[in-house]
Amino acid sequence: MAFSHSLVFFIILHTNFLKIDLSKEKTTMANQEITIKNNGASVILDPHFKHSINGKAVDFETNVSIQSDSDYLHITFDCLKDDFVEQNNMVVHNDPLYNQEVFEVFISPGKEDSKHYLEIEINPNNALWIGTINNPSLGEESQTLEVMIEHKDAGIIHETTKSLNSWNGKLSIPWKLIGKDANGQYRINFYRIRSNQSHEDANWTCDAETCNFLCWSSTLSGESPAFHRPKRFGFLTIE
Repeated sequence: MAFSHSLVFFIILHTNFLKIDLSKEKTTMANQEITIKNNGASVILDPHFKHSINGKAVDFETNVSIQSDSDYLHITFDCLKDDFVEQNNMVVHNDPLYNQEVFEVFISPGKEDSKHYLEIEINPNNALWIGTINNPSLGEESQTLEVMIEHKDAGIIHETTKSLNSWNGKLSIPWKLIGKDANGQYRINFYRIRSNQSHEDANWTCDAETCNFLCWSSTLSGESPAFHRPKRFGFLTIE
């Protein structure tokens, strides 16, 4: 009996130890990294985006590939398992597209945590939201929109296509809009807001219950979804 009690105690203690370790691993998750060659082949990212709150990977894919040439950063994406894609109704550039389903890119030149960065959103209807963000606290406090960039001035080439339960698209972002880094180093993150239920109201908006807030490099924002966490942006190297 003594051996049995000791074994039970060991299992409980060992299980608790594992739980603590796994929790610690989650909160210290490494930032994503990607290296591409200028004028080289496109590179495919990890398709299993992660929840912004805790870094847990989802069981459906968001396929993203990136490529660079002297004028543009090219991004191709495919948002799979989207049962409610036809319910997105925003069509005007620089409207608050983030209230419904979008694919997003945050990017800035340099390796340092980004206090100023470019934010681009595209929705299934091929509408764009483009702005530069001022985030001096690196997400500890609220960020502000620095400059809203008019669609005609941005020079972004873009397209989207809606299919049954999915949508996909392409973005070609001018380097002159991003700002080139002399050493080919950038901070970047990719995001997806995905509806997880049908909406009766035509003017529906996403919240933490009705939508998934997903990241390539999880922001590990805790209780509430949040994308503007520059310390958690991934690293992009262009050789």
